[in-house]
Amino acid sequence: MPAPHFIIKNKFQKRRERYEDILTRDILRDVCERLTGRRDYTVTFDNTGYNIGRLATLTYNGAVSYVSFSEYEIGSRNSFFQSFPSALVKYHQETNPNKSIHFYFLQPDGNIETAYFKFMYRLMKTAGTNFLNEGDHLTTAIQPFNSVSDVIAQRDLNRGRNRGNVSSYVTIDENNTLQIYGKTYGANKYETVLLCLAIHKITRYSMELYEIQEGDLRKLPADARDVIVSLGIHVITSDLVLEKREFEANDSLRSPTYIYNLLEKLGEKKCLLCDCEIPQIIQGAHIWPVASIKKANNLSIETKIQHATAGDNGLWLCNNHHKLFDINMLYITHDGRLKYKNGIEQAHGAYLRSFIRNNRLPHEILTPAFIGYLHKRNRLLNEGEYDDVEID
Repeated sequence: MPAPHFIIKNKFQKRRERYEDILTRDILRDVCERLTGRRDYTVTFDNTGYNIGRLATLTYNGAVSYVSFSEYEIGSRNSFFQSFPSALVKYHQETNPNKSIHFYFLQPDGNIETAYFKFMYRLMKTAGTNFLNEGDHLTTAIQPFNSVSDVIAQRDLNRGRNRGNVSSYVTIDENNTLQIYGKTYGANKYETVLLCLAIHKITRYSMELYEIQEGDLRKLPADARDVIVSLGIHVITSDLVLEKREFEANDSLRSPTYIYNLLEKLGEKKCLLCDCEIPQIIQGAHIWPVASIKKANNLSIETKIQHATAGDNGLWLCNNHHKLFDINMLYITHDGRLKYKNGIEQAHGAYLRSFIRNNRLPHEILTPAFIGYLHKRNRLLNEGEYDDVEID
């Protein structure tokens, strides 16, 4: 039987004089033996078609194995993984049914077991990746995610540790549609692609991907986008045209950019007044209402949309608290204290107090911009008509 054959993609071809420094004979022999049981192999450089980064394919006995190699340097937030999602996309495009996807650690220079790295490893494993030599470099075995709630919880935990590590978000809307909000620029796009391909493996929900515009970039790379669409994931691109249409059509704006900005500021969906965490009944409640923004004749349509989609112009509230806030039964003071309308029936007041767990907003929410939106809302209300909410 012919020996296993490696094809090394063109990023290595461009640096051919360093090939032996990057993928040494010992490394290729180790990969070959782990995948085929054989130590002999042949190798070809391929400088045609796509630039896929650190990818090799190994064909043997009718099977094709895609092998993505890590970077040596940790570098920026996602640089260690930036080649892998592209390799995963090529794996999905492969028509040979006898295919597999693998990741191989080269000797890294730095800590590769941060919380964020572990999160990414788990996504990769969930997407079907086999880590060829994790035991040589990691102290704990990589476990795949087994539920979307597990992904969301781990995502929010990482956010608490380092907000800079979060550029994409996962949530579920009131129609039980799983939504991924992801940016499309630079390293962020790799995380967005990986989230889509991993979560598709474990969810029973229909899925939507909202591509959040960054500068002039509105879409993921075409090949990644095509694979995501082929899996039945509905892709929606957020841009000014979409936001304008949403803004003009609906006073209870649910634009992709607004939801993304709330996720970025507040974290995963959780009612700030009662701590409800059922995402299907958590909504983005505007502080300065969209209907009022529309009436601001001194503002351009672009500026109105900026206000309507600002993360500082909103809170996560459950259905009940959102409705009470919209009809001004609830009032938030400039320092974040919660009040409710006085003069209502005693039983109604008792009910309101019974399902309020927090009568003051967290300090970190009270940014100058947030307080500015509160002033715009409250100037039409009389604080004297409200009583402090006392909770046990």
